[in-house]
Amino acid sequence: MKRVLMIAYACNPKGGGEHWLGWGWAEQAARGYQVDLITTPNHQKAVEERAKQCGINAHFVGLPRWFRDFSENFGQAGGWSRKMWWQYRAAKLARKLHLQKPFDLVHQTTFHTFRVPFLAARLGIPAVWGPIAGGESVPRGFSRFLGGGQVTEFKSKCANSVWLHFPPVTKSLRRASIIFVSNSTTLGFLPVRFRGKCRIIAPNALRPEDEKPKSELPIATPGPTLRLLYVGNCVATRVVPLVFDALVESGLSDYKMTVVGGGPAVPEWRQWAARRGISEKVEFAGLVPYETLSNYYASADALVFPALRDSGGSALLEAMSRNLPVICLDWAGPGEMVEEGCGIKIPVHDPVQTVTGFAAALRQIQSDPALRISMARAARQRAQAVFRWDEKYRLLRATYESLFKS
Repeated sequence: MKRVLMIAYACNPKGGGEHWLGWGWAEQAARGYQVDLITTPNHQKAVEERAKQCGINAHFVGLPRWFRDFSENFGQAGGWSRKMWWQYRAAKLARKLHLQKPFDLVHQTTFHTFRVPFLAARLGIPAVWGPIAGGESVPRGFSRFLGGGQVTEFKSKCANSVWLHFPPVTKSLRRASIIFVSNSTTLGFLPVRFRGKCRIIAPNALRPEDEKPKSELPIATPGPTLRLLYVGNCVATRVVPLVFDALVESGLSDYKMTVVGGGPAVPEWRQWAARRGISEKVEFAGLVPYETLSNYYASADALVFPALRDSGGSALLEAMSRNLPVICLDWAGPGEMVEEGCGIKIPVHDPVQTVTGFAAALRQIQSDPALRISMARAARQRAQAVFRWDEKYRLLRATYESLFKS
């Protein structure tokens, strides 16, 4: 049996987001290969328990406590310094394990960004990197929806351009045999000379509870009140104020929008809703336990997901798997996850036109209950057809086998 080394900085079989996906890729690879996994000790107990069940050999690489404490004083820069040093230590362990008993392939899965280099790609064996993202940025003209996040977005955009020329990143791009890229926006951001070995692979995957057949899963009956839902981190680049402007422009009066999640943008979003005179129609539910999210999805007519710098969207996929259509922006990850028929995608060429388009979508959802029900069914069908882990495994196997034969 071929031996595969997986590297996942974020990895937790009981977690969510990148941590859940970091574990998921390793678990899928273990279906057809002997897998060794290098990750952090942050969730060691959970990883060890599941690794034993899957036949995965787990290895844990940590950082000195003094360095972790010291780096926390430097905010985001400190966070990146921790990731970089961890990558160097993980690569060192990878080489040691490879010398003891050679691997046939190495695959780094998380974090889902090109800014965390793939240092173990220098082992001299086939190397797969990704899915990686990071090329997304807020389109020109839309910064007014960011509020106080405009400065942060500007710095992030500049940092991405600089980071792309960071020698460890450039070497990682060159050494990787195949690169999984989260969306075409990031693909277009990467240097042209590397695009030939890139494959666009959506990073998100269904959780086990959403993969189970639910033919009996009810679709909420449309009522007179349009029930809109946003779920996710409340950060500036999710531009929820754009939805507030669209609600005002739509002319709708009988609606209720619920914002589920927490984050630094909440105060500004509250102020924006107040300025637009819709505070009474917008509920900020805050953070809620994961197990209660199903109730929010079940009682909504549509999920609004106005993300402008997302490689994917876990809430978006959760909504689709629960028979809930999506209204999103046709940009980066969400624009590729949603297709016509299971939601409505709004172009982002011009902010005024985007608000108008979003308003039209809201009126359409409200006035055509049959269309909403049709999109709800199509949303679940697409989630089941494209985002199951079985599909990820077939992708991994086809990719790995092609490299073994080359």
